[in-house]
Amino acid sequence: MIERPGDAVRSGARGECGELIPVRPATGKLVVCLRGHRLDQDLYAKLKPYSHRYRLHGTLCEVCRAQEGCEPAARRLAEWAHLDVTTQHPAAAVPDDGLVLVAHPPAAGTVAGRIALHLDGVEVGAVIASPCTICRTATLDYVHVAAEYRRLGFGRTLVAAAVARAPLYRWTAPLPDGPVAQSFRARIAMRRAGQRCVHAGSCGQ
Repeated sequence: MIERPGDAVRSGARGECGELIPVRPATGKLVVCLRGHRLDQDLYAKLKPYSHRYRLHGTLCEVCRAQEGCEPAARRLAEWAHLDVTTQHPAAAVPDDGLVLVAHPPAAGTVAGRIALHLDGVEVGAVIASPCTICRTATLDYVHVAAEYRRLGFGRTLVAAAVARAPLYRWTAPLPDGPVAQSFRARIAMRRAGQRCVHAGSCGQ
């Protein structure tokens, strides 16, 4: 719970700010919804909702909404929010409200940087990546999302945020242990990490 003097409590625990919906990295043009329905045809109205829970704009697929209305047990994928992964706040100036990315620079003597995902001032996930400016490669070292916030796209958003910091680098990622981590890794379009960069640990980058 986040409390601020003279302001209303914004916890989201009672749903007063709206429910948790899927999140995807913002892109220039949407072609399909989360279920694969095409959005680039003039078949249905294109609604642009706003998530007060995340403080982000989003998209609503009318076909999915109708489908979910007929199938109460269906997973809620009709509406999703867009997060600009290129907007990453410094740790000293993190907004208290909404869903935001927070960039932590590498510790002294290392090249591994950390990007955290905060919801209303609370960290709900993080990614650690090691870029090398000399050989222009980067390794996705670690991705974690709190259990109660999984299956919402937070992990893939964190990966996109890491890649956004070095979009022209050659990215690799190791094979993790455990079925949950392996299932997530199988959705990431990165080659398996090979020999560690020879410049790893250099603080002169």
